[in-house]
Amino acid sequence: MSDIARNTLEKRSPIWKEKSKMFFSRILIYFSFILIPIWMQKTLQLSMGFQIVTMSLYVFFLIGQWFLLGKEVDHAFRIYFKVQSSVDRIIYRLYMGMLLLILYFNFVSYLPDKWIYNTFWVTWAVMGLFYSWPTRGKIIQESVSSNFFEFRYLDSFEKTLFALIVLFFISSFPRPSTLESVASLRLLIDPTEVVSEQFWRFLTVSYFPFKRYPDLMKLAISTHLYLVGGGILLITLYAIMRYFVSRRLSLLGVFLLISTWSFPKILVTSPGAAILTTYFFTLGWTILWITKSSTYRTGLFLGLISYWGALLGWYYYLASIVQMLFLFFIFMGRQGRWYRVKVARYAMFGIVLGLITFLVNYSSEELVGIWGGAIFDELVQLFERKAFFSLAFVGVLIVPFLLLRPENPHVRLFKLNHTTFYQLASVIVVMILLGLMVSDLALRGFALLLPIILFSLIPLEFIFQSIAPLRSTRNMIYLVYILIALLDSHLEGRIKILISLWE
Repeated sequence: MSDIARNTLEKRSPIWKEKSKMFFSRILIYFSFILIPIWMQKTLQLSMGFQIVTMSLYVFFLIGQWFLLGKEVDHAFRIYFKVQSSVDRIIYRLYMGMLLLILYFNFVSYLPDKWIYNTFWVTWAVMGLFYSWPTRGKIIQESVSSNFFEFRYLDSFEKTLFALIVLFFISSFPRPSTLESVASLRLLIDPTEVVSEQFWRFLTVSYFPFKRYPDLMKLAISTHLYLVGGGILLITLYAIMRYFVSRRLSLLGVFLLISTWSFPKILVTSPGAAILTTYFFTLGWTILWITKSSTYRTGLFLGLISYWGALLGWYYYLASIVQMLFLFFIFMGRQGRWYRVKVARYAMFGIVLGLITFLVNYSSEELVGIWGGAIFDELVQLFERKAFFSLAFVGVLIVPFLLLRPENPHVRLFKLNHTTFYQLASVIVVMILLGLMVSDLALRGFALLLPIILFSLIPLEFIFQSIAPLRSTRNMIYLVYILIALLDSHLEGRIKILISLWE
């Protein structure tokens, strides 16, 4: 054997050893999670708390698969983009993977039940082998957690606040419904029946092994709506705030959302609100990120987000189309006609899917006319349940000053990107007009919290920028506002509900 061959084998041996180790470890972990639907069938006699924890592990497994699938789309279409925060990449890939699986599972749902069951297991087995195969270079070495690298640099105050956010998210888990059937739960989640049948078929196939066990199926749907909807809602709000305020105030904005008593109260009356009423968070972030990304290939995601809106409510599809017009003709004005046409071409796939869904689900009976609905009552309740939100009125007064007096020395301290603010403001205006003139369902649940939290944080950012050199003073002010947000959070009530799940 030549020296070259011997050296080559010596170099390859440790590589194959590492590849084998990685392959078997990933396969073991992957199939441990995929077998949870079988194990769950043995837990019917255990406490509700144990069932929720086990089901949550399975939901997190699905979320991980969405992320990996979204990453594969990046690799296949060579989509390279800029981000404002590392969380942008997480949100994009989660939505991309989820929306593609919604399309796939809807095709699968038309098969007979036996074939759906077989396809379910074959699909996850193939995906497990594909993701675990060790010859795919660096792309398989990137995990979900590696995308949160900016959280490694949190200071002690920010780490404490992050821990509080996690505590509140866990303790705010809504008690599963005691309704007897899955159909009754579905009616509770979507009483107006505006959600597309495609969404329900996606949930059915995702949790198909539980179909013969109504209690487990109801638990699966409830857990999915809270963990997926609530989790993506929180990280999307953080990503939006990062375009306007500092990292620590972005975390404070997330804490304001999760700590308001409106958060669990809304979920009690509408278990699906974390997904069904937060489309404007997603749309607002999408508009900001598409402009920031600097690549026309992200038009594919833009189109799919309009399709996602059509799944949640036909009026959301209208909002997405309006925002695209603003994006193409106003916010992308500097990009040139060629770039905008490319974005539109990539978006056309999702736009057409959304249009088909819109035409199927549109109902003129839901039109409320101008100034319809009880939007004012919704606003009053949100402000009454969280005293911190009173700062929003101050923020509303400050913003015009920031926009109209940029030469003012105090305004220069506040680094507000006017274009970015106008982009998000257009989403908020469309949201309000849609709720007033088309359907008040667009402003139910969590929708109104987006502008309230943004305007509540602007005065704090203005203060922090003004006293930037005084680090200790900023820390004390930050701590005071954390305590203010904590005082009316009703944490004890949430913990009592959480404990009751284990009884």
